[in-house]
Amino acid sequence: MKRFSLIAFVVFLLLPIGVLLLSGPSQEADQDNPPAEPAAAAPLFRTVSAPEAAELMKTRKNLQVIDVRTPQERNELRIADSRLVPVGDVIRGVFDGAPDQPLMLVCAVGGRSFVAGKVMIARGYQEIYNLGGGIESWRQAGLPLETGPENPQP
Repeated sequence: MKRFSLIAFVVFLLLPIGVLLLSGPSQEADQDNPPAEPAAAAPLFRTVSAPEAAELMKTRKNLQVIDVRTPQERNELRIADSRLVPVGDVIRGVFDGAPDQPLMLVCAVGGRSFVAGKVMIARGYQEIYNLGGGIESWRQAGLPLETGPENPQP
């Protein structure tokens, strides 16, 4: 009988603790433990059409356009104010862009820029757009292009 009483007594003492543990965290604010920060937004990787890309470039002043083609391809046709970073450099981690800056990736038809974007997302970049159809879709949409060697920047 004493054994039963001891067990009942322990259960009686521990039952409120078990109920609290099973009920989850309190909804009241805790001065010593403020609520956790909201979860960071998932990285964005999206393929966009040439008209969508042009609109993003107009409305997002901090959007950087990265051309992942070869220098020879870039001399034939390029989007104004884009920056050359060959896909091999992206894969090797040579690209020095800020992970929180939005980027538009461009190649000939969209394949290399897609691969580069996936690599960059895996490395912590937060907002990547891939020009679907590449520079060819840009040209077919009648959007402005530059040709020939680039002027060296001072």
